[in-house]
Amino acid sequence: MIFENDVTLLHAFRAGAADAIDRVHQHLPQVKFGARDEAAAFPLTLDDARIVIAREHGARSWGELRLKHKLRERDYGDALEQFKGMVYARDAENLDALLTAKPALRETLDDPHFDFGSTALIIAKENIDVVDILLKHGADINAKSRWWAGDFHILEGASAEVAEQLIARGAEIGVHAAAEQGWLDWLEAAYQRDRSIINQRGGDGKTPLHYAADPAVMDWLIERGADLEARDLDHTSTPLQWQLGGHNYDAARELVKRGAQVDIFAAVILGELALVTQALTERPAAIRARVNSAGYDLAPKADGSHQYVYTFNAADLSPHQVALEYGHDEIFAYLLEQSPPDAQLLAYCAGADSDAAQRIVAEQPDIVAEIAEADRRQLIYAAWTNKLEVVKIMAALGFDLHIYDDDRLMPLHTAAYHGFADVIAALLEADSEPALDWLNSYGGTALTTCLYGRQHSWRDDGDFPASVKLLVEAGSEVRAEWLPTGDDAIDAILRKALEVKG
Repeated sequence: MIFENDVTLLHAFRAGAADAIDRVHQHLPQVKFGARDEAAAFPLTLDDARIVIAREHGARSWGELRLKHKLRERDYGDALEQFKGMVYARDAENLDALLTAKPALRETLDDPHFDFGSTALIIAKENIDVVDILLKHGADINAKSRWWAGDFHILEGASAEVAEQLIARGAEIGVHAAAEQGWLDWLEAAYQRDRSIINQRGGDGKTPLHYAADPAVMDWLIERGADLEARDLDHTSTPLQWQLGGHNYDAARELVKRGAQVDIFAAVILGELALVTQALTERPAAIRARVNSAGYDLAPKADGSHQYVYTFNAADLSPHQVALEYGHDEIFAYLLEQSPPDAQLLAYCAGADSDAAQRIVAEQPDIVAEIAEADRRQLIYAAWTNKLEVVKIMAALGFDLHIYDDDRLMPLHTAAYHGFADVIAALLEADSEPALDWLNSYGGTALTTCLYGRQHSWRDDGDFPASVKLLVEAGSEVRAEWLPTGDDAIDAILRKALEVKG
């Protein structure tokens, strides 16, 4: 039984047992990026101990671990995957037929089968037809997700119109949904009953202030003790950073007016030079800050990645790159003035200014080799975001084409995932020995990453047949079991390669 040692781990940790401290330091998201001494001083709870055990068993959360155990004892066969597919597809008619034909599925309707430990109802909440089918077959509209950082309720993240319909079907209002929807009357009544709701943790470990976009709700919460700098647990991000992540710039500015601390990235996003100057004055080292990396405490590394990773669709961005992304030329120029040569070089590369980048290298021939690894990873980001000219410049300057990130993804993998054929061609041309057999953390080569990306990439500017052709012609291994892929053009390329091989 995998659930019997949670209390044992908790007691051992509290007693100072070295093995227990090591386990917590290695697996608990809140402490794993810090020092062991900090982990040893963490106020571990039983829920935290369960997260550690879940991570040790390859699950993200205790709920996911329990579900894995349940599915070993209860086999739903192909019907479970059909059920999940219909929920994701919002296919109400076939879902009704499936749940009627396979009544055993009804006992697992509230289990966390979906992304982030979500229930079927949480996934499908914006489609009332699917909601009604799930309710008809016994789903609990108030069953929360099972997520390590904090469980989500169905009303969190719901549109105003859908929230009303869900409430009419029995959904119970909570403080996070009320803050999000601006229901001040409900908040006031709830506060009179329980004052602890002001900083109560919800989905992802967010507080009500993380959800509040209405200035009136912000004021109501702050006046009653809401913490402007509270960080959620999954993304270690503040309410201000969450609003920026949601592109709610007016709400973000309202939080700034109310005293929220402005990190260098927030200042750049908001496009206010005075805020950028202030952020650098308070923390001069922020000129080297990178999103979701160690060294900048205002946008730290997080288990679920800092919220800015989703804002920019990439980790490890610099303030200079953010200024470029948002078109803030004046701020970009100011940041350059404040930067040492290596940071300037990377900024010029990001801006595709080849002449300026080459001048710096000419003056300091060893500068590329001396740049920190985290900074050299910008080649990975350039490939990931289809920045062809940036890739060409960095390759020409001698940046390591085989550098990889925490997921062991090289530039060739990241370009392949989105089918960026021109970037793949540039990388292959610049590399006398491309790492075609290199396996990323998911067990994929550049070619298999490309095949996977054809189905899962969210970009629409890739050319997957051309990308596959380039990788195959460069010498990538091709296997017959990959066929068919669902793309006739790709299948033809792979079959031809197999014929040649045979």
